[in-house]
Amino acid sequence: EEVRTKGMFNLSLLLQQKANNLATSGNLEEAKAAIIEASKLLDDAKPLIDARIALGGSNSEDAMYASQFKPMRVQCHRVLGQVMAGMGDMVSCEQEFRIASEKFPDIPGIWAALSRVLEIQGKMDEAQVCKAKFEALQNSM
Repeated sequence: EEVRTKGMFNLSLLLQQKANNLATSGNLEEAKAAIIEASKLLDDAKPLIDARIALGGSNSEDAMYASQFKPMRVQCHRVLGQVMAGMGDMVSCEQEFRIASEKFPDIPGIWAALSRVLEIQGKMDEAQVCKAKFEALQNSM
């Protein structure tokens, strides 16, 4: 189980890199599929590693993997949001950044991205709220 969980994290990282490369080359459909799979692997691995840590059967490597969940998962949200924007699907892009802002409200970049997406769609009042959250987080760092 331990090897499987770590493999899920590592495969997710490889899929994130693949998604970035595919998106850069303009293959947005395959980039979307890769980043969705990367997200699913992380979401499936997180409770497994958390359980091992909670039960006391973990080691420092488990803690390292657990600490990487948040930045890796945030990156998945960012990439998927960018891919959706690149595909012209601003509704799905907005939805992805909203999900990210709910899961990780302490990450300034998520609020900045959500603000930009809302501005593009003409939702200026909501965009200003998100921009204010971004600035408050930036100033508190």
